[in-house]
Amino acid sequence: MGDDVVQLLRQVRLLHSWMGAACLAVVVVVAALVWLTRTRHLPWRRQLAAPLAGAGVGAACWVAVDCVWRPFADGVGTTVWLWVALTAGVVVQVLLGGDAAADRARVHERKRRLVRAAGSGGSITATVAAACLAVNAFFAAYPSAAAVLGMGVATTPLDSLPAAAALPRPPERGPGALEDSWRPPADMPQDGAVVTAAIPAGDQSGTSGFTPREAYIYLPPAYLTAQRPALPVLVLLTGQPGSPSDWFELGGLKDSLDAYAAAHAGLAPVVVVADMLGSPYRNPLCADTVRGGRVATYLEQDVPAWIRSHLQVDGAAARWAIGGLSNGGTCALQAVTRSPQVYPTFLALSAEEHPTLGSERRTIEVGFGGDRAAYAANDPLSLLAAAPSGRYAGVAGVLSVGTGDERYAQVVPTVADAAMRAGMTVTEREYPGGHTWAVWSVALRDQLDWLGRRLALTA
Repeated sequence: MGDDVVQLLRQVRLLHSWMGAACLAVVVVVAALVWLTRTRHLPWRRQLAAPLAGAGVGAACWVAVDCVWRPFADGVGTTVWLWVALTAGVVVQVLLGGDAAADRARVHERKRRLVRAAGSGGSITATVAAACLAVNAFFAAYPSAAAVLGMGVATTPLDSLPAAAALPRPPERGPGALEDSWRPPADMPQDGAVVTAAIPAGDQSGTSGFTPREAYIYLPPAYLTAQRPALPVLVLLTGQPGSPSDWFELGGLKDSLDAYAAAHAGLAPVVVVADMLGSPYRNPLCADTVRGGRVATYLEQDVPAWIRSHLQVDGAAARWAIGGLSNGGTCALQAVTRSPQVYPTFLALSAEEHPTLGSERRTIEVGFGGDRAAYAANDPLSLLAAAPSGRYAGVAGVLSVGTGDERYAQVVPTVADAAMRAGMTVTEREYPGGHTWAVWSVALRDQLDWLGRRLALTA
């Protein structure tokens, strides 16, 4: 697809405060028009079939997905199932048709049948489109039409970017903040680059295995120069369902990092968005399990080893951080509490207090094969409570949540209290909004200043 078309698609914004109400109005108008032109002459029992069928489809989908399949610990959400019910109701109303005698009388009138078919198709299309836009707006997910098509940000394979190639002399840094000794060269690019790379999992023997998807990596402008400095590292995780591309396509991460780099002479952390799921519909609980594979080993050993061998960054653990949102925020807490020597700095956005598949009992039975000790060994609160004195000395992080995120807002003070009792330094932050990208994108952007100081990027 041409660059001009992609740029045009990026200008089609999908997130507006009025989107949900507008979509509901569209569906109401469509339903009213279908009733006036198609079904108002039907017996009332037949007319009642449409709303009943819609409610039945919505309820059946809820049972099948949130109660039986349960791919997501917190469920899909009532809003989604209400829109499924509305959409199904309109579709059934369209399919019910109008007056049967009139239909038979004009069965051979080709033009009128084409008009009728076009009306049916248009009604269904408008309803489905409105439902998709409304659900997208509710979750503050895809910001543009380009993001829906996976074109929200340009990427290139790491090996195909000449400016990212290894330099003969590894980067060095002096004492103090990196910004104090760094002088940007004249040929430094204005913006950073987003590259992709496969970070393979190590030995998965004895488990069902874990096959991570490609990582997305942000390289700041300073990295793309012949005078490359020793930059700190942030390993970033998405939620579930999710993909490593989400931080860029949905969270506007490149824009946030480019803005930070522009304010700091091209300096910013090298950000590696690694996969911790293997699939949007899997939740391996960020742990080493028979069911999910060795995800903890992947994040705490394989990913750091790959970064050190394929990217020229600051290798000191004090310059490394891990962060994530929702399920990924929980995973960040798990990684820090299991391996504080690997990631002594963390950002946990809208995190859960425990790894979960919906309930503690189900998590232990299904996720950890009934092994409560294995569950405790991967549960942040359990690890913090059992930690010996000094284990988490020097560990610091930010716990954040949306003010309207009722389910996750109560987690922050609980985890903060446990973390501080265990010797960590923790900051709590709140942002307007719910459990959506509208909060996470703003939170990450806001926390970059704290992270830069923590990782000795800035004074």
